[in-house]
Amino acid sequence: MEPHRFTKLLSPTDASHRLTIPMANLGDFEFPTGQHAINIEVTDTTEQQWTFKLSVRRNNNPNPRPVFTGEWIRFVKEKGLRAGDRVVFSRQEVEGGMQYRIRAERKIFKYWVNVQ
Repeated sequence: MEPHRFTKLLSPTDASHRLTIPMANLGDFEFPTGQHAINIEVTDTTEQQWTFKLSVRRNNNPNPRPVFTGEWIRFVKEKGLRAGDRVVFSRQEVEGGMQYRIRAERKIFKYWVNVQ
């Protein structure tokens, strides 16, 4: 099982523009020195790969506000996600680097179920 990194309940902005990453999880990603954006290859529960661009504010801003853009909105649209749904993000060290996974979920009655 992959180590869980974070779960995020989607806000209206997350579902329409960009996913704000919890600041506590920024350290889970390695930025080359001097870079403010990197591409992250993420695999969903159907084994489809997505390229999310993870970026932070420049110039050592005290509030870097990490966000996913890139194919994030395409992911949201293809999954039919909306505010109130959630995503579960995990990572696992594999030979040759880090593997990132994402699972989209929707609450139906009192249960969270996968959104394919």
